[in-house]
Amino acid sequence: MARFNPHEESAEAVYAAAETWLDTCLLGDGSIFSSNNNLWTKELLDELDERFVQNLDAGEGDFFEKLEAQLSGGSPQCKQLMSELHWLILLFASRISEPKKRKDVQLIWSWSGETLPEDQPMLSDATLGGLGHTGTAYNTHRWREFVFAINALREFKTKPPEEQTQLASSSWDFARWLTSVSDGENRQFRHILANLLFPDDFERISTVRDKHAILAAFEDVPVKDVQKRDLVEIDQSLKELRQSLEGELGKPIDFYMEGVVERWKPSPDAVVTPPMKADARNGDDGSVKRPASRSLNTILYGPPGTGKTYETAKRAVLICDGHAPTKREDVMKRYDELYQERRIEFVTFHQSYSYEEFIEGLRPETGNDDDADGVQSAGFRLVARPGVLKRIAERARQRPAKANTQADYSDRRIFKVSLGRAWDPEDEDIRTEAYEKGLVSLGYGGKIDWSDPKFGSYNAVYDRWREEPGEEEATGKNPNIEMLNQLRNNMRPGDIVIASQGNKRVRAVGVVSGPYKFDPDVRHHHRREVEWRWQADDDSGIEVEDIYASNFSQQSIYQLFPNKINWPNLLAYLEPATTDAPHPPHVLIIDEINRANISKVLGELITLLEEDKRASALNELTVTLPYSGDRFTLPPNLHIVGTMNTADRSIALLDTALRRRFRFEELPPKPEILSDIVVEDIGLDSVLEAINKRLEWYLGADHLIGHGYFTSVESLEQLDEVIANKIIPLLREYFHEDLGRVRAILGGGNAFLRRERISSPPGVDDAYEDERFRYVDNYLELGQYGREAYEELISSVQQQTG
Repeated sequence: MARFNPHEESAEAVYAAAETWLDTCLLGDGSIFSSNNNLWTKELLDELDERFVQNLDAGEGDFFEKLEAQLSGGSPQCKQLMSELHWLILLFASRISEPKKRKDVQLIWSWSGETLPEDQPMLSDATLGGLGHTGTAYNTHRWREFVFAINALREFKTKPPEEQTQLASSSWDFARWLTSVSDGENRQFRHILANLLFPDDFERISTVRDKHAILAAFEDVPVKDVQKRDLVEIDQSLKELRQSLEGELGKPIDFYMEGVVERWKPSPDAVVTPPMKADARNGDDGSVKRPASRSLNTILYGPPGTGKTYETAKRAVLICDGHAPTKREDVMKRYDELYQERRIEFVTFHQSYSYEEFIEGLRPETGNDDDADGVQSAGFRLVARPGVLKRIAERARQRPAKANTQADYSDRRIFKVSLGRAWDPEDEDIRTEAYEKGLVSLGYGGKIDWSDPKFGSYNAVYDRWREEPGEEEATGKNPNIEMLNQLRNNMRPGDIVIASQGNKRVRAVGVVSGPYKFDPDVRHHHRREVEWRWQADDDSGIEVEDIYASNFSQQSIYQLFPNKINWPNLLAYLEPATTDAPHPPHVLIIDEINRANISKVLGELITLLEEDKRASALNELTVTLPYSGDRFTLPPNLHIVGTMNTADRSIALLDTALRRRFRFEELPPKPEILSDIVVEDIGLDSVLEAINKRLEWYLGADHLIGHGYFTSVESLEQLDEVIANKIIPLLREYFHEDLGRVRAILGGGNAFLRRERISSPPGVDDAYEDERFRYVDNYLELGQYGREAYEELISSVQQQTG
């Protein structure tokens, strides 16, 4: 049953307390602490709604100080109800100590003028021991859970007694109703209350993120597919999964217990081990499920046609999501999504690839790169700009994990705002105030208080500003008019603000939470409250192109074009997960990694590749980049996956320093993948084996050909086309146009390349004449090779090995 808890000894006492609350308070309107009071009534919940929900204070400051102020005018019973609601909200949490819970509950109760006894049974250590971890956000944003709980309980109390009884006796009906309450799909208390009241049906899981991850892992489907399901359906699927696992293991299970948690919650930097043999495959399509490994740097090597490029795409999806689909089209679809989210970068090395392209280099730029309104300068200057590695490293370090919310921002306006001039240290106080107080401010607009409703239009602002001394001829483009109107009239609560760092970077993302305000006692008088959802952890921020398809202009505030927003990426910063959630994995794919001069491309950064030199590692190492002077290190959630074509360059010739820092996985040709493909009684696995046996004898294992050339063949005509247009050109390259050797690889007879003797021209002395031949491709001349050509190729090898 789901109430099994191998981690907390207090589970039985907690569930007993929750059952008492159900009978006494939810259904009986009573009190969990006092048998003489009726606290859980519709009237007191309405009062709590008025005092707390309708009087929210979500800003900075101590939660209990603000709560006491909110409840100060309320009845003693209202304060006691809040104390008991606080007890209920924290009943599940095991990371908050029993003394802390007890002290907080007693504090709120004391505001009623009464004292809650220390020996109250519902405040015992066993009852307050908790069931599981709720995450940091559940505590820091506790007010959100209170709002949801109050809304839900008020709605419940409006129902007729018989309907209340019916809901309280049916777990799935109760969960379906609870999910339908406003914000029910997003609040952790929805999952917590379902488990507290119905522990036989609902798992001890407080976040929908973990529920999604569990089902995705055990059902081997993408997380995004699970996210589309109804929450009640997800809970029912989890119950069925638990029952199935208990039957498989022969004992009660918990999804966080050792031996189970590893199956759905791999480490953030998990990648896969080398491919298994054919007999270890499973799944209808022969897909391989591989155990996890902790290498951050991997090179997939093998001859042409072994699927290295596709394997890197699948590997990247596996790293980012913790699992990968089995079907190729599903893998590539998810890969494209992750690429759009900027969690995957792809680059191909070549002989002239340089440090400046990979790490950072100087680029010519014209104009200014700051947030000041003014005239751009003439000429150009050289500016340090990041290369592909630095870009994705910054992204991996800054990007938060996205919360699994269903919020819709399609109707929101999006504004770029400046928090002072990026280059001016004197404006640092503007940024500090903005973050600490949760606001954006504007210096334009003079010392006029624009909060009067009569300034609620552009024309009103325009006319009033032109009344200012010296501004009689001001145009509509005057920033005191245009910028002020954007802040005062165009911006509205719920809109999104993106704070710039110069013209090319983003330093914060937030949501407008209040109306225009005027403050005569500060440097910038005009302001709006903002709930900052994400702030860069340093002055560099992230590149604007990560979330917007053009550079910012130098205006202090203006509306952005929605069609230029990269929504998949912006939502990660707009709806970040809890603060203790690890940054999501990112993957840099380097195709043909052995074709570049590695020492030249990586420079001093080759040392940073080592896992123990990454940020937060035991031997963390930071280098100073030569062009920008920035201090730089590689984050631990950045994975590098390279490919190497062994036909281009043997591993033995690869840079030794690079070899030490990467794990090498061979992707050899796999004839067994072709074992089910037969055209006119010709097995394609036999064709591949026949060619490769000869190639290995002539050139060694690095110059074989892969199964990928043949996987799409469905007819003899297609097989002829592959041999003529792909295999023979590759063999000609291998043997430097020695067609005699190419002919030998294809069986040695005239089936593919017909050998014809060239007669000597007139006048050549027979004594010095060498025998010369030409080679004619039968496909180019006849349009086919024919079935007999492949029988000859296969049989010649079988005779040799027989």
